[in-house]
Amino acid sequence: MELLRSARLWVAGAVAAAYLFDLAQFTLGQVNAVTAFVPVPLLMCVVLALYQPVWGAMVGAAWVIAGSAAMHALGAVPSGRFTIDHLTMPEVVGGASLVVMVVWRCRGWVASGLVALLGAAGIGALGIRQQTELANFRTLYPSYSGGQQLLISGSMGLLVLLCAVVAGFALRAHEGRGMPPAIRQLVRRQWPMAGALLLLTVFDLVNTVSDYYGTGVVSLLPLALMLATAVCAVLGPMNPLKWAVVAAALVGFGLAAHVSLGLADGDSPPLPVPTTVVAAHMALVCYLVRYVDRERAVWGAGALVGIDVFTLSMTRTGGMREALLVAAFLLVVAAATGEYFRARDRERTRTVQVAVTGAQQAERMALARELHDVVAHHVTGIVVAAQAARLVGETNPQAAVSALDRIEGAGIEALAAMRMLVGSMRGAPVAGAEGQATMDLAFDLRALAENFPGPVVVMDVELPPSLPPEAGRSVLRIVQEALTNIGKHAHDAKSVEVTIRTDGDDLHLRVVDDATTQNPQPACGTGGYGLVGMRERIDLLGGRFEAGPGEQAGWVVDARFPLRREDL
Repeated sequence: MELLRSARLWVAGAVAAAYLFDLAQFTLGQVNAVTAFVPVPLLMCVVLALYQPVWGAMVGAAWVIAGSAAMHALGAVPSGRFTIDHLTMPEVVGGASLVVMVVWRCRGWVASGLVALLGAAGIGALGIRQQTELANFRTLYPSYSGGQQLLISGSMGLLVLLCAVVAGFALRAHEGRGMPPAIRQLVRRQWPMAGALLLLTVFDLVNTVSDYYGTGVVSLLPLALMLATAVCAVLGPMNPLKWAVVAAALVGFGLAAHVSLGLADGDSPPLPVPTTVVAAHMALVCYLVRYVDRERAVWGAGALVGIDVFTLSMTRTGGMREALLVAAFLLVVAAATGEYFRARDRERTRTVQVAVTGAQQAERMALARELHDVVAHHVTGIVVAAQAARLVGETNPQAAVSALDRIEGAGIEALAAMRMLVGSMRGAPVAGAEGQATMDLAFDLRALAENFPGPVVVMDVELPPSLPPEAGRSVLRIVQEALTNIGKHAHDAKSVEVTIRTDGDDLHLRVVDDATTQNPQPACGTGGYGLVGMRERIDLLGGRFEAGPGEQAGWVVDARFPLRREDL
């Protein structure tokens, strides 16, 4: 909706500026009143098309013919000094605006039919006004036919129509209105190239090609060659090698057709090399270097260079050396531009790959920490309880039954933790922090201490009023992993002290057991990643982590991290 509002403002501004320019010419006496005020209804149709494209286009097409008939009846024809001959600037801008709105806002056959209707109205207007000009000039110049000028005006009108269609498709692609994804992406990427080539075509028609027009069909060859080569350049990114070969073949076919038709007509002026063709070939060379491997890029660029050099040798009678130097310079510029974009694409791909790899590694590390801290904690409890049940089973069967109850509970918790982790990996929402932690850290810590199958856990917890979820989850996991290690390694421990206090702007966590000996090889084994995972969690919080034997006995886990960080 925002794009539509902006487009309406731009179209209204362009139409108003065109009409003010024409009105200024009328004020200066350069145009008569008929040609100054006849476009007004067409501008009203443009305003209507901003809201109702179908009605605006239909009424606008009808008025183009009616206005031309009125001009013919009054014997007035626009001079077209600053625009297409026989058409005023407001008519050109208004007609292009109608085409843009129709292509953008209408779909399928409706848009095609309205564009064809507007194009036919433009051709009809040119024909009517050409007859008016003939009637005015034949009194002074009986032999004047105006065919050459009408051909040029029609060609420029066609280019304006194509520019408007490209602009409409660009707006349509921006909104994605009923276009295949591949076409939508191509239009989004290539509409600046299409617009630039069409503008160069207009420049060539006005400044270069019109000086070389022959007679009959020969006069249409340069225009057809420019448009066909421009299409190849616009489609170039889809398959650079194929479209480069097609563009080279078009130039060769154009040269052969020009010579053949010129000999048949008895008039064969040299076929010019328009700026549009040069720019299109440069774009294709750039695409070849950017997207295609070196060997095939050389073949494609060689085809373009070869046909261009052959065309120069066939059409130039002097200055061949200078022309070849200019062509070589343009070739180097195109190849260097393609190499620059190729290097930039490689760098972008490398950056994306590094980012993806880093994200994947971070995700793997997070999952590894969760598996180690959550599932391994429950499994360790199961193993410790099973060992205790085996030791006391023969002498105290009731203690063995209690141990089995703890084993069952730990197994259920381990299974629930595994399901939650698998669900989080699949994108399913889980309660709490990754399936275990809740929003109440003190409650989680008490539950952890009560369910610990090892020695008695004594907690001294003093939490800050607000603790970020990431920090709270890390605190819970570190305490959980420390207790798991105590259950595996400190068999003769009688108690564990867990202290969590706020120290200024830091949170201080300390876990100490009173074991006199350590079992380096527990029955359940050790993966060696517990301390690594705890250190990683504290490093991510910007803190400091230490773990090692106590001064007198036991094992000490000491962690400290700041509470006030922008990234928490």
